[in-house]
Amino acid sequence: MVEREAAGLYVHVPFCSAICPYCDFAVARGGEADRERFVEALVGEIDLLGGSGRERGWSGEAERFGTSGFDTVYFGGGTPSALSVERLGAIRRRLAGTFAIDREAEWTIEVNPEDASVEGLAGWRELGFDRISLGLQALDDQALRFLGRRHDAAEARVSVEHARVAGFRSVSVDLIYSLPGFDGAWWLRTLDEVAALGPDHISCYELTIHDGTPFGRRRDAGRLRETGEDERAANFVATHRRLAELGYEGYEVSNFARREADRSRHNRKYWRHQPYLGLGPSSHSFAGRSRWWNIAPWKDWSAAVAGGGSPVADREELTDRQLLLEAVMMGLRQQSGVDCAALERRFGIDPGARNAGQIEAWENAGWLRVRGRRLEPTLEGMARADRLAGEWRL
Repeated sequence: MVEREAAGLYVHVPFCSAICPYCDFAVARGGEADRERFVEALVGEIDLLGGSGRERGWSGEAERFGTSGFDTVYFGGGTPSALSVERLGAIRRRLAGTFAIDREAEWTIEVNPEDASVEGLAGWRELGFDRISLGLQALDDQALRFLGRRHDAAEARVSVEHARVAGFRSVSVDLIYSLPGFDGAWWLRTLDEVAALGPDHISCYELTIHDGTPFGRRRDAGRLRETGEDERAANFVATHRRLAELGYEGYEVSNFARREADRSRHNRKYWRHQPYLGLGPSSHSFAGRSRWWNIAPWKDWSAAVAGGGSPVADREELTDRQLLLEAVMMGLRQQSGVDCAALERRFGIDPGARNAGQIEAWENAGWLRVRGRRLEPTLEGMARADRLAGEWRL
């Protein structure tokens, strides 16, 4: 095995009690029998990755991650809290018994507010989860109904309070903004109210309407108006400015933390081309220059595992140019920016020299700050991160 930096481990739980009208993730509603079947398949995939798959003609993808093991574990979905504490415990024990997971690893679980009972929170803490991500999305009953959420504003508030009492090292909340029919003043009030609850970390995602979702069909039928580009940009800037005033630093376009220790160690692996292994339906993995992803429908994924084969749907080998472009794109989405010297050492190409004129224009426009060979996006630049990355020449 090759020695590598510690990787992240992601577990996708596909079940939700209801499918939100904006969601285009690989999720499903499922009864007790489905959830039991899922856990059995997930344990089977862990065993295959841990080595037994070689006996059936599968090389074992986990070997790509070398001897350094994993220092973050993230249960996402879907809704991991849709599984009982007992079933989550069975998964955790099999992970710990199969993979080299650091004693100080960050363990994160995503939870819906309606699932955050005192008993459930205590159970997740006992299993070793030290970071919790609560899917609040809003603190307004009308907005929550619009988003198709199962909880109300009171449950959202109580879930944060109970998570703090339960002793999680870091409590994070998710919010959605740029909702049609809800103006900027409403959104700023939401931020103020959420910050008053005292979470350590806040993720703010702009509502995206995807084709094929209920929202997408309503939009296509003319029954739902998407928020305009100018309003979305104004909401983005207002979000970062207000949360900065409230003590939350925007370290990535959608993520804000009170302290360095509250930043998501796991998600930073995605943004920095660090290795990660995905388990469960639709999960993605990355190591070196290889990226692969699992079958998305959970029953098809489960059948593949049960048959002793690989649940991988497809894979790709990235070129240096693709990796460099991704590194630039992700760097422009982070407060830390693009380190041109580090990219030149890695790829033998100085992206700054090749885009000197463009960089000067962006600096003059107030979108970038040039600090030596590091390019740091301003707030206005982060709002245009995708556009700037698309204009990069290599």
